[in-house]
Amino acid sequence: MIDEQGYVPPLNVDRRLLANLRRSRLEMEELGWKLEEVIAKLDEDHRQIQQKRLQILLNSQ
Repeated sequence: MIDEQGYVPPLNVDRRLLANLRRSRLEMEELGWKLEEVIAKLDEDHRQIQQKRLQILLNSQ
């Protein structure tokens, strides 16, 4: 149906698109959590490397 505001899709299309958007949002949220886990692991690895470097410097003096 076309009116002054433009095309209005059938209700079942709206529901399907809304469901797809919700699923996409949840998938993005999940990916965000996984990315945070990777960043935390990299931060921990970096701290351990820095600690080892400091120990080497302290032991060499």
